[in-house]
Amino acid sequence: MALFLRKNMPVIAGLSGASLAVILMLLYHYTRDKIPEACFVLGAVVVMLFSVLGFLLGKNFVQLQKAAMLDDLTQLWNKKYFNIRLEEELERMKRKGTPLCLAYIDIDDFKRINDKYGHVKGDEVLISVAKLFRRNARNLDIVARWGGDEFIVIFPDTTARYGLKITGRLQKAVAESPDCYGATVSVGFVDVNPAWSVVEVLQEVDRLLWEAKKIKDADVAVAEE
Repeated sequence: MALFLRKNMPVIAGLSGASLAVILMLLYHYTRDKIPEACFVLGAVVVMLFSVLGFLLGKNFVQLQKAAMLDDLTQLWNKKYFNIRLEEELERMKRKGTPLCLAYIDIDDFKRINDKYGHVKGDEVLISVAKLFRRNARNLDIVARWGGDEFIVIFPDTTARYGLKITGRLQKAVAESPDCYGATVSVGFVDVNPAWSVVEVLQEVDRLLWEAKKIKDADVAVAEE
């Protein structure tokens, strides 16, 4: 419900104003003999102004709220937005029984890139990786920057098999991109258990990324069945 309100605030504001205008017209129709017409005209103008103002304010509110949920450097979703969406997707999974997967992604030996090319180039690599993730993920996937050189992706309504396929596509895109200066990424991938809490999901996917990093670069660790 909260997500719906955030996305549709301008429309809701506009419709509210239009509804008030309709009510005002009905009042005028049934009470015009008792209340001067000028009062209704003035009221209609005020309602229309408030309707337009509400639409514009609602639109600006949505834009400001979205900006607060974006990572400054990469323009991916930030950790705050990710946490909100993970909680929502977990609730939806439990309510509807839909599958849900998560990938926690880390750029391998990112310090080497910063040391060799400098931090400005390091930031450029992060931006390039973010663009590749956004381009190679699906529209319904939620791609966020967790912090530093770590990213996290929610795959709603996605089985483990297909989620791993998308994850492999993300890895390949980074490895083959000249804009990433030879960077590779390792992944902890989890097929979410409906009984898990948000904390348990994050603990499990973090553990799996750690396992992937211990094995070798550019690896994917998946929970054993």
